[in-house]
Amino acid sequence: MLKKFMLLSMLIIASVFLSGCVFEDTSKANQTIGPDFIPKTNLPTGFTFMGTHDYTMEIANTTVSGFEGVYRYGGEDIYIQAFKHDNPETLLSQYKADQRKRFREDLDPFEDISINGHAATKFADVGILNGKEQKKYSIIWAKGDYLVMVGSSADPMTVFSLASTTGY
Repeated sequence: MLKKFMLLSMLIIASVFLSGCVFEDTSKANQTIGPDFIPKTNLPTGFTFMGTHDYTMEIANTTVSGFEGVYRYGGEDIYIQAFKHDNPETLLSQYKADQRKRFREDLDPFEDISINGHAATKFADVGILNGKEQKKYSIIWAKGDYLVMVGSSADPMTVFSLASTTGY
């Protein structure tokens, strides 16, 4: 009986090690947590990757879950957020509708742009920083099964530069 127990134990341990459940492959050059378009390496000059984590956001009274990559550029933090969704185009439309409610009807905070060969939207939000009104820019797009948001920064080219690194 002891021999059978030992043999069974050895088989289970061997199958766990062989399946890769115990050891993680760390040989990949650009390992990411979450979607592949949250880059960790080969970033534009001046950007430092700080980490990734799970992230939730409310769009149209619905909570969506995804991942957020955090980057430092100069003294500000800039983010890449990615949300997998069955219909990311609808999610993008709902996000825009939510944001438009914060602005006067005659102001459109959105501008259509192109990034990595596909359509995207530049969003100019206005906030108060140190008692002064300041614009902060983000870029948002839907592609494949994802809604992707990059931002925000007072410099739209900084956001565009980071968004371009996604390749997505």
